[in-house]
This record gives sequence, C-alpha cells and structure tokens, in this order.
Amino acid sequence: MEQAPRQQGPALPPAEPSGLGAQALGEALQHAMGLARDGQAGAAETILLHVLDLAPENPDALQLLGMIARGAGRHEAAVVLFRRSLAAAPNQPHVHNNLGNSLGDLGDPTGAAHAYREALSLAPAYDEARVNLSIALLAAGEPRSACETLAPLLRRDPRNARAWAILGQARRENGELDHAIAAFRTALTLRPGHVATLLNLGVALRLAGWPEEALPLLARAAEIDPANPEIAYVLGHCLQDLGRVDAAIVSYERAITLRPTDRAAHESLNDLLWRQGRSAAWLASYRTALARFPGNEGLLCDLTDRLLLAGDAAGAAALLAPHADRAGPELRYQLGRARWSLGEVEAALLAFDAALARDPGFAPAAREAARSHIVLDRPVEALARLEPLLAADPFDQQALALQGLAWRFTGDPREAWLNDVERLVSARLLAPPDGDTAGFNARLDAALTARHRDQRHPLGQTLRGGTQTSDDLFTLPDPMIAAVRAMIEAQVRRWLAALPADTDHPFLRRNTGRFAFSGSWSVRLRSAGFHENHIHPQGWISACYYVALPQAVDYHRQGWLKFGETGLRLGERERITRMIRPEPGLLVLFPSYFYHGTVPFEDSGHRTTIAFDIVPA
Repeated sequence: MEQAPRQQGPALPPAEPSGLGAQALGEALQHAMGLARDGQAGAAETILLHVLDLAPENPDALQLLGMIARGAGRHEAAVVLFRRSLAAAPNQPHVHNNLGNSLGDLGDPTGAAHAYREALSLAPAYDEARVNLSIALLAAGEPRSACETLAPLLRRDPRNARAWAILGQARRENGELDHAIAAFRTALTLRPGHVATLLNLGVALRLAGWPEEALPLLARAAEIDPANPEIAYVLGHCLQDLGRVDAAIVSYERAITLRPTDRAAHESLNDLLWRQGRSAAWLASYRTALARFPGNEGLLCDLTDRLLLAGDAAGAAALLAPHADRAGPELRYQLGRARWSLGEVEAALLAFDAALARDPGFAPAAREAARSHIVLDRPVEALARLEPLLAADPFDQQALALQGLAWRFTGDPREAWLNDVERLVSARLLAPPDGDTAGFNARLDAALTARHRDQRHPLGQTLRGGTQTSDDLFTLPDPMIAAVRAMIEAQVRRWLAALPADTDHPFLRRNTGRFAFSGSWSVRLRSAGFHENHIHPQGWISACYYVALPQAVDYHRQGWLKFGETGLRLGERERITRMIRPEPGLLVLFPSYFYHGTVPFEDSGHRTTIAFDIVPA
C-alpha cells in the first residue's frame, strides 16, 4: 500500500571554508538554494560546483549538490555527495537524514536506518528522521522496531498525523489489525481527506473482515484521486469481498487501464473471471495489453502460466517462441514448463539451464530442473540441482519435498528421518467448550457455505470439483470462525510442545513454540471432488480441519486424506505412506513439505474443510 515519502531535511546554515569569504560563500549558497527551490537545478548546480572549485570539501555545497542529484534521480551520486559532506562535517543531522533518504531510494533500508539513527543520535527530537527511520525499518521487515521507534515521537507530539499513519502501517505489518485501524483513524482525523491514509485504512478494514466499512473510504479515495491505479485495484478486492462481482471486474479493468502492465491487477481480474466461469472474457486483458507492449516479459510469463494451468501447452509455447532468443530467466523458465508439458523433455531441460545461466540464483528453474530429473528417474542429477537451493534456503519446502524423493530413490536412510509420517503427522479430534461437536460443526458449515460464492475452483489451486474461499479466513469477524480458530490454536500449541527436539531436522529445528497463521481458507468439494497431490510452498506447518463430510467416507476410503503420493505421476515408484479417515472435528497437522492429496468421493453430500498454513513466530 502507499507509504509516506521520507522527508528531506533543509540545508544547514553555511560554514566558512578556507579560500572563500564567509559573506560571499553565504550569498552563493543562498542564491543556489533559491534557484533550486524555483526549479532551476542546473543553474544552482553550476554555482555550487564553482564553490567547490574554491573550497573542494565545503559541506554545505556538497549537501546541496546531493539534494539536487537526488531530485534528478541520480541516487548513487547523491549518496557520494552526502557522505563527502559528512566526512567534512560529521555533526550534521540533516545530512545524515538526507543520506538515509538516498540509501532508501537505492533499496538499502538497512543502510538508511543506520543513517537515520546517526541523525537521531545528534538530534533526538528530530521528528523527520524518526519517522523516516520507522519507514526504513518497515522496508527492512522490522515492523515491531518501527512501532518502538515512533512511540517517543507520538508521546511528545500526539497530533503528528504522518507518524500515526506510519504507525498504522507498522501495526498492520505486525499483524495487529485492530491497532492499525485505530492508528489510521487517528491519522485521518488529524488529516481529513488524505488519500494515502484513506487507502490504508480501507485496506486494514478489509483485511480485518469489514469490507462494508472499507468501501466508502476507498470510494472517497478514488473520487479524490481517480488516476490512482492502486486505489482501483484495492477497490476491486473490496467489491469482490462484498459479492459485487460485476463492479469488481470494472474496478480491476480500471486499474489496468491506468497501469496496463500491472501484473497483480491482471492476475486478480482473470482469476475472478475464471472462478465465475466467464470464459469469453478470461485472459482478454493480457492479450490487449500485450498488443500494446508485446515484449513485456512479466505479462508474457503470467499469460503463459495461466495457459499451462488450463492445459494449453501448445498455446503457451507458441506465445513464447518469438521471444525465446532475448528472454530473461523467468520467461525461459516458463518456456521450459511449456516444452515439458508438450513432452519435449530435452528442450525443457535446456530451457531451465538457460534460465539458470542467466541467473544462477533463480530458484523456480532449479526446482523445476530437479523435479524433471526425478520424473526421468535421475535422482542423483536432481540432488545436484537441489544442493545449492537448500544451501541458500534450508527451509525451501519444495526443495525439501524433492530432496526426500531423491533420497528414497537413491536408498538414502535420511528419507525416513525427513518424512516420518508417524512422528510428524498429528490427527486429533477437537471439541468446543460445550462438548456439542456435531452441533458446532453444523453451524460452522453453514457459516462457511455462505462464503463460497464462486462457480468453480481457483485455477492455480489443487482442488477439483469444488470451490475455495478467497478471504484470509481467520481474520474475519465471524464468531464461528473465531471459535474454531481458538480451538485450533490450543491444539497447535499442545502439539508443538510435544514434538521432539532435533537441531538438524529442517522441520523440527524451527520449533520455538511460537507460531503465526500465514494463510487460511475453506474448501467445499462436491461429488467427484478431490485434491490433487501437492505440498504447501509458503508454510512450515500445514493443516486441515474437517467441518462436514459426505456418507461416502465410510466406503472404500472415499474422501480420505493420503500422504506420500506425489503429483509427479511416477507410476510404480509412487507410494502412499499413510491414510487418514476424516470426521467432523478432526484436525490434521503436518510439515508443509509433505506430499498430500485426497481420494475422490461419489455422494450427493459435500465435504467442507478449513485449511491453513503456519510459520514460526
């Protein structure tokens, strides 16, 4: 969402250098500042360079040149100039602040935070630097520290709207939506009609499950700033939450009109069209945008991905063929997927290798190459591809799943240690406080059914023959959802406390006893519905809570959960290591890298579940 810009400090009063009179220097600097303020940066720069000819390390001239360089987008040059100014005169809090701004422009939030702290060490009441530090901490993924940084400022100046707005962002990033909403409301009261705050408050309310309250705020923001594509995009999400599908489609289309190459807006629009069964309009936005921007690799890759998911490998390969010679790593990776789907095995492997040649750290290509080697029964080659992946990220869930397969196919005993389904899978029945498990789950099923508004499954998900909610389920203000979440949290805590310690195991070593939900949703399957075998790449722990089940689960293991069998279609090399019979109230917890799926069922009844991922906290 929109983040408040870092504020740039003013120049300090001029200092007297050797070789130039103080009065002449002061007049030259003032004149340069006036020219820069009036938009005559070139003339100002000429004067300042002349000052440096006479006084090469004059800190004020260097600082002003740094500000001009930053205004022109020459951020590397600005950093050099600000550092030269500080080398000549270290006790300049405003220059430390400006240095932090330029480092932030260069994508270095850690360096920016250090510069802002230097400014605050010299001037503890320097509010601009404190707010800028909180922005840098947010960019560095430290929302808790950002909150702590803002606390003394807000105690001293509780009417600082900008600080309240940044606090709202920090609280939201820290998962404290109620506190984020309160902070944004305070900021909006102090600065009514501020577009970024309207947008951020609308986002927070929507994430908290209050789209009805979010909608007028987002509509007001769109009225004030109709050319803002981010507002149109978020408005589309809100309208979708409210079940206003046609209006959501219009809003996403508006976002794309304003920013034609916005990958997220195209994705949201076309995912909605797919789930609503509007095949005639599906993917049209990509083709329209690519007619204007035919070489846009992001859109080419995303359109290819959707064609492959829909089973049109020939269309995907034809789309990418004209761009193959000048393609970057992502496009070459997608071309490899298309070639593989067409049965062109060696061409696919060459495409994955070409992607890695362009970017050795491009993990999707390395994973796909390893997966391909496993399918081709080349587990040693697969392990060679996985080694650098796991060296870079020991908790890469896809790489761990593939490593387990390769270990099994090479007879490595570590596979049993990694994939111990008896030790690392928990299946426990949960009961509500009143003990009425059947009544509780019947009411929960009714509450969840009302949230299944789509016509078919999401394209990129593993369920077939059913629907999936699009909300982050556990954030919704529904008493039934809150009740089941509390039951689940209690069982997760008990399970984590009972797990064995193993500092070498990639699952067990992450157990601190603390956790956070990273995503939650509900799935409702109808007759013939099932989940294809898959893993959860974004989780640490994944889970399923069973709410409602058809009678068919009593016969021939229909609708049962299975572990071990992959989605790679390995034929006789596949194996199922454990099966679990579902029943209402059952919670199953397992490592996210475990392959799992379900058996289809034939029944007039439905199968409702809640699924979620957990990460260490």
